[in-house]
Amino acid sequence: MIFHVLSVPVYPTKKEISICAFTQSTYKFCKSMVKKGHTVFHYGHPDSDVPCTKHFSVISSDVYDKVYGDKTWKEFHSQSVNNEVHEEFNKNAANLIKSNKQSSSDFVLAFWGIGHYECLKELQDDFILVEPTISYDSACAPYKVFPTYAQLHKMQYKIYNNNIPSFNDVVIPPGFHPEDFEYKEEKQDYILYLGRMIDAKGIKIAQELSKASQTKIKFVGPQNLKHTMSKDNPYAEYIHTVSYEERKTILANAKALIMPSLYSEPCGWTMIESFFSGTPVISTDWGGLAEYNQHGKTGYRCRSFNEFFHALGIIDRIDKSYCREYAEKAFHIDSVTACYERYFKNILTARKYGFGYVQENCVFTVRENV
Repeated sequence: MIFHVLSVPVYPTKKEISICAFTQSTYKFCKSMVKKGHTVFHYGHPDSDVPCTKHFSVISSDVYDKVYGDKTWKEFHSQSVNNEVHEEFNKNAANLIKSNKQSSSDFVLAFWGIGHYECLKELQDDFILVEPTISYDSACAPYKVFPTYAQLHKMQYKIYNNNIPSFNDVVIPPGFHPEDFEYKEEKQDYILYLGRMIDAKGIKIAQELSKASQTKIKFVGPQNLKHTMSKDNPYAEYIHTVSYEERKTILANAKALIMPSLYSEPCGWTMIESFFSGTPVISTDWGGLAEYNQHGKTGYRCRSFNEFFHALGIIDRIDKSYCREYAEKAFHIDSVTACYERYFKNILTARKYGFGYVQENCVFTVRENV
């Protein structure tokens, strides 16, 4: 199969840039599909370092530096798609993809969704357009992949006015390389918050849990974001974005990861990384967290501060080896890659035989006014 991969204009595509899940998705997809023998053309930042058949730079360093300044990848960059970087990216990528077209079955993968909309508009008549990991609140490609059923169901109300989903939509979880994580049975005496330092992520709950239980906590994430939490916790360390290797160690040593997100997480990558590290997760009870954090097995899901406090008190009951085993079974990169391959093959089959193929081989009952 032929894949034209549109990366995230905000960052170069590199393994080390763990601050952006979309960048990591792009990197892993390219690496996995090249390994499987597919042709992968990558379009992105000139500093990208990604396994692919061929890389094409579609952003100039001058324009990139003008928009994002001298920030390093460890700072959380603006997520706005209305700037010169995105304009240049989409224009150049569309032209290059047209010239690189290999067949009538070429796929264009928009890992940044609506941020690639202008590019997709130019390609919609001649390519198969897919959004391969929709963890945001918009969608524009005809073929859509969601990381959780929670996110798929949430987006149905925004995408489909008749509340009838599309057979083009599927759920495929994110994939991870087990060797990228260190499993540890013996933990150190601290809990971990790992992610964006913003109120919506529930950082105040994490702070108060640490204080109330007198437990050390490491807040690890970009420290250039605005929030209302005071950094006055005597039990806390506030650590700027760490390297890939440091992230691995911090996850492995924590006795628990705290993910008290106040909104419906589309998935929760850090939660899954924690499972691979044998580290249980204490989370809220909605979105992707409710779908993948198995209550009483991989951690606890909470709906009040008392429940968070109680969960921390009994966190040692969670079997750390089960967390790792569950992660390897559910989120191994090889099985996830196989899911993507099946999905793309199904798209090609449906396009060849038409929707009648689905109707003749499946039995569906669609009720009016559900």
